[in-house]
Amino acid sequence: MAYAAVKTYTQSMSAGRRSVLVTVAETDLAATSEYSIDMAGLLPAGTWKLVRFRLIETSGDATTYAPVWSNTTAPASTQGGYVGTLSAAASQDSTNSGAGWVGSGATFYGRSVPNAGTNNVVTTKLYFVEGWH
Repeated sequence: MAYAAVKTYTQSMSAGRRSVLVTVAETDLAATSEYSIDMAGLLPAGTWKLVRFRLIETSGDATTYAPVWSNTTAPASTQGGYVGTLSAAASQDSTNSGAGWVGSGATFYGRSVPNAGTNNVVTTKLYFVEGWH
C-alpha cells in the first residue's frame, strides 16, 4: 500500500481566539512521509501557535519517532519545531517539548519520522490557537 494521511478538524473558540484540533491518521508511514495542513482555511489571522500535540502509534516496525514540522516542505530537525526522539511504546503527549512553536503562513508541514519500517500506523493530534501568545 501507499502512504496516506487522513485529517479531521475540530474548530472552537476560547477566550475570543479561534482554535483547532487537527487529527492526522497516517498509514504506511516511512521516515520521509509528510502531511500538510491548510492553515489559511482554519486560522485565517495568519499567525498561529502549536500549543499541544500527541503522537499515538497503533502498529509498525518503528521503536521511536522524531516528529518535526515547519512552514516549508521537507522539514528537518534544524528548522521549525523539533520534538526530539519519542518512544513508540506508549502515546507521547507534549505541552513543552516542541509544542509552543509559533508559525505563520498558509501551510503547516509535518513528519512523524519513524526510525524503522514503511508499515507504521500513527495518529497525531495537534492543537493550534490563533495568534502568537
